[in-house]
Amino acid sequence: MAADFLPVPLTWILLAILPVLFYIYAVRPLQRFKKMGVPGPAPWPIIGNLLDHIRDGIWNIETQVERTRKYGTVYGMLGGGFTGVFVTDPEMLQDVFVKKFHSFTNRQTKDLLINVKPVGRMLTQLADEEWKSVRSTVSPAFSGGKLKQMAEPMNSCADLLIENMSKFARNGESFEIKELTGAFTMDVITRTAFGTQIDSQKNPDDPFVVSAKKMLDRPISPAIFMFLVFPKLMKPIFEKFQINLFPSGPTQFFYNVFDQLMEMRQADGQEKRVDFMQLMMNAHKEHDKEHDGPGDKLHGHKQPLTKDDVVANGILFFIAGYETTATTMAYVLYNLALNQNKQDIVRQEINRIMEDREVVDYEAVHKMSYLEMCILETLRMYPPVSINARASSEEVKLKWLTIPKGMMVGVPILAIHYDPERWPEPYKFIPERFTKEEKEKRGAFDWVPFGSGPRNCIGMRLALFELKLGLARLLAKYRIMTGPDTDIPLKMKKFKKFPVPENGIKLKVELVDQAAD
Repeated sequence: MAADFLPVPLTWILLAILPVLFYIYAVRPLQRFKKMGVPGPAPWPIIGNLLDHIRDGIWNIETQVERTRKYGTVYGMLGGGFTGVFVTDPEMLQDVFVKKFHSFTNRQTKDLLINVKPVGRMLTQLADEEWKSVRSTVSPAFSGGKLKQMAEPMNSCADLLIENMSKFARNGESFEIKELTGAFTMDVITRTAFGTQIDSQKNPDDPFVVSAKKMLDRPISPAIFMFLVFPKLMKPIFEKFQINLFPSGPTQFFYNVFDQLMEMRQADGQEKRVDFMQLMMNAHKEHDKEHDGPGDKLHGHKQPLTKDDVVANGILFFIAGYETTATTMAYVLYNLALNQNKQDIVRQEINRIMEDREVVDYEAVHKMSYLEMCILETLRMYPPVSINARASSEEVKLKWLTIPKGMMVGVPILAIHYDPERWPEPYKFIPERFTKEEKEKRGAFDWVPFGSGPRNCIGMRLALFELKLGLARLLAKYRIMTGPDTDIPLKMKKFKKFPVPENGIKLKVELVDQAAD
């Protein structure tokens, strides 16, 4: 063998090379942020700041606030699926979200985008032209005209919510408010987005309900953990074996449901429906297999949505529309239970606006400005997600900082929303922060629960309408109060993606007439 003629044994050569390789792949990357002039927590070789991420969790106010206080408005962290800079500087945020959006169109780097159908076709997973095409197709579903037509089914769901709340008013017991708000929002999303009706408020064992909760409460499997730690290594494995980030059972359930809905509508000729499902179906053609994807051009026109596009985004909007709105609604009621004087102001506003109206509709809730302030302040305190992210598609300059191509930029929402410079007494519930005068004094990127710019949350208007309508109906009928088992303040589970209290949100209710007596 050739190695037999080497003057030095091969083992010694390999031993000499190993430290060089270790430096190149494990040590040198640690200098990345130092060379960029970016501070941050000290990383470890190979794993970077992965232990910091694991220790601190995801939805953690104290950690985000402390890091910003310690390192400033820009700091860097290494390791796993997120190696990048975290930014709270307002000018930089304006560049990332708006001015230089063309360089930050995507939410993730290519290493984190897994081509596994149908989930890989979700709007949140798509990049570049494919994202633009699908976004432009589904955006009309959230126009003001469409929202007005959703008032009737929303009110029907609110009727059930009020009916289910009555038993707690009668017995005077405290209860978990998220169970009721979650059932309400699930009924709303199935009716307004997919034109199908379930009764999750009376039947918590409905397959829709069970499958949705499995999707949201999924544990981090060893495979997903490996992907988060070593995305470049695991991505081709996931794509080769079509390993899904969501549990296979619920994913298949929703795929079958939406597939059946599509077949039923095609057979019945229900093209005049105005819901989200029909809008996507109108953009779908059966011959999609002849082409690669919705980002392609066909005779000068954008490609229609494929069946995978329809199903994937049906799953996305069902899950997102259910959980985030239900959670926010529960926190608004919690805040109003703790602040009875604010609740009185909201109720007086509702009664005044509804004095000459029979139905809470789009125009009515649009006039409920103080109710909206309470919702916006709650979203400041309990934003549905704790971090927003963008990936640079090219080298780009943000003030003094040069972001290299392929680097992530994270926006720590909790650090921004609890910044005492932006929000004096940030832990206090003060709806008056959102008067017209106060909003004009503040920066455009001081409140970002839905993100900002062209890639903000597409369902924001629907969520706010649903929240205002449901809360207006509820607060007109019931006074919300704390109970003996209400946690004040709430203790949050820091390892959850959404803001989840350790002991839930326990509240009590009584009829408004009874409260007045």
